[in-house]
Amino acid sequence: MMPASSMCPTPLSRRAFIRGGARVALLSTTFGASALLSACGGAGEDQNVTETPQLSTVENFRDVAGVGEGYPTVDGGRLRRGVFYRSGALTPDDAGAALLARLSLRAVHDLRVVAEASLAPDRVPANAVRETHEVAPLDASGVMPVDAAAASAWMSARQRQLVTDPAARLQFGSLLTRLARVSGAQVIHGTAGKDRTGWAAALLLAIADVPLDVIIQDYLLTNTAAQTQIDARMKAHAARLGTNVQTVAPLYRAQSATIEAAFDEMHDGFCTLNNYLAQGLSVSTADVAMLRAKLIA
Repeated sequence: MMPASSMCPTPLSRRAFIRGGARVALLSTTFGASALLSACGGAGEDQNVTETPQLSTVENFRDVAGVGEGYPTVDGGRLRRGVFYRSGALTPDDAGAALLARLSLRAVHDLRVVAEASLAPDRVPANAVRETHEVAPLDASGVMPVDAAAASAWMSARQRQLVTDPAARLQFGSLLTRLARVSGAQVIHGTAGKDRTGWAAALLLAIADVPLDVIIQDYLLTNTAAQTQIDARMKAHAARLGTNVQTVAPLYRAQSATIEAAFDEMHDGFCTLNNYLAQGLSVSTADVAMLRAKLIA
């Protein structure tokens, strides 16, 4: 059962919660993707980590920790790259599979339900195991919004359900527990790598004490990493409805309001990240500590 929202300390406003701590200079939410990458380590790759491959046949494949030196933490640390990756369906062609092999992945965590996975089966790298954590998709294909505001509201409501739905919480808890306990590099993915995968990545970054403004900007990087696929989905949906692309864009483009809605729901229901992890997801303190140890360099 979720704690009553009245138990949350009233001085902790939504904006204060989203902004994390004041121990570091936070990135402005007006930054674009290139500015974020520059501020969080630049374009240069860590020489001790295999470069994250650009996979033309795997949507939105990227390192959870960012690029270069990795994302900053609130106390001035940096994330360790090459530990956790995120993506859409893991369906690389032969060239992509060869690139993935260089990452020495040990586990592929599939957030899709069986029906989704059957449409695009994973191509699991050698020496890796596939684990399933079935979370119902945020399927926007049948939504008929009257305008962009309605589309945005639909997405925010669905993202909140990832926090409140008991079945989803069970699966996200299982995912975090396995990420903590499996040794070696791992990848988390859904179908497009935006909604369920975006929330999983946001939780990992929050566990590592990455400022939440940076977490939001990482969520928005999907719009750059998967621009071609997003544009195609928006155009197809708009054509089906006989409307303009702007009306359906919030269903497919990552928006700060969507991920903020999930953090709002976490705050309203559990007050703190630690409460959400322990009470909402049943993740042990030891596993949270292991995730932090893996994530923070």
